[in-house]
Amino acid sequence: MLVRITINVLRVAAVLALILGVLDWVGYPLGSILIHMFLGFLVVISLWILGGVMLTRENGAGLGIGAIVLGLLVLALGLAQKQILPDPSPAHWVIQVIHLLFGLSAIGIGEMIGGRIRRQQRVATMQTR
Repeated sequence: MLVRITINVLRVAAVLALILGVLDWVGYPLGSILIHMFLGFLVVISLWILGGVMLTRENGAGLGIGAIVLGLLVLALGLAQKQILPDPSPAHWVIQVIHLLFGLSAIGIGEMIGGRIRRQQRVATMQTR
């Protein structure tokens, strides 16, 4: 139940953060950077929860540690991207693309964890029959 709720929070928060981030990027800011940051924080927290769950599973340490590290990278880059290359800089788009790719990776690793847990649960159910 925890995993299902966490994956759904991750999905919704990530899609909304992606939409708001892209709108800001293309010039329609809607004054939503704080909302985008809050949604990004929800994505990171969800990723950490899923990573923690994977650490308790058999053969899940690599994926769990990867999720936690990726969450740290997404958080660090999201908070520091304006300081790494300031917004008026012509190369700021590089940081934006990297931030976008990290965010998409967070969605991907969350889905990977969800799929692995569903398969493990299915196998466990079949073995008890």
